Amino acid sequence: MFRTGHPGSPARQRRWGAGPAGDTSNRPLPDCRSDMPVLVRRLVALVLAATLISCAAKLPARPSGTAAPDASATTLFTEVTRQCRGLRTVTTVIALSGRAGSERLRGRLHAGFAAPQAIRLEGIAPFGPPAFVLAGQQDRATLFFPRENRVLPDTPVADVLERLTGLDLGADDLRLVLSGCLVAEPPTSGGQSWTNGWKSVPLAPDRVAYLRQASAMWVVAGADYGAWRIDYADHLNGWPRTVRVRSSQGGVVDLTARLDELEINVDLPSSAFVVDVLPDATPISLDDLRSVAPLRGGS
Repeated sequence: MFRTGHPGSPARQRRWGAGPAGDTSNRPLPDCRSDMPVLVRRLVALVLAATLISCAAKLPARPSGTAAPDASATTLFTEVTRQCRGLRTVTTVIALSGRAGSERLRGRLHAGFAAPQAIRLEGIAPFGPPAFVLAGQQDRATLFFPRENRVLPDTPVADVLERLTGLDLGADDLRLVLSGCLVAEPPTSGGQSWTNGWKSVPLAPDRVAYLRQASAMWVVAGADYGAWRIDYADHLNGWPRTVRVRSSQGGVVDLTARLDELEINVDLPSSAFVVDVLPDATPISLDDLRSVAPLRGGS
């Protein structure tokens, strides 16, 4: 069974409670007189460390052959995503790897999501406080660097995620993609069967879910999700534990998230989606992030 967690446990209180992002009260703050490029290069080295990955991953399969209308495909999608009905919160530890533009990424994140449009991501550093904390509600968030005492306040989540990972997804989109649910409510028509054994179900004008059998069980194996191609693997109790996200145009972004410590519908306090920023934190802008962490594009 997937872990349900205990909202009152000391570990959960430390991770998702109302306290500041990393206890820095007994640690001297780093010297912040250095320029921003140096600071963020240090951050990237700690959390989204660049690596030299020589081989491109094989592209996952997709339906092929001839498609025919199949009402049972829609029913099947509803059945295999039944655990998604009533999905309120998701918490997990994400091991992220891949590339965005010319950058190779690898790092670990504590992640939490709540409907509607609430998010918290913490970049796990080798020691001490998190390298960064992104948290907010209503699809806007604050990005705080506790080690550098710098802050990007009240910014659309998709804009910040695009700078950090190359994925311009909002909080709810990221929750639905990582969980494999893809939609809040299942569709009622439009299913198809393919001659190679796959089934497909349209979810929205620019979204399609793909199903196939794995170990004699039907699973959501992938999706076209707007500008993104999603692939799922390693399902456990209906939830995918490996999620690959690729940009549909030219492979600009190709990231794999491996999910551990997955917990579903654990009550999270509203304070979990607030960042306690030190009063003397230095504000930065999205342009600062763009200039020093160009995770998309490049040669």
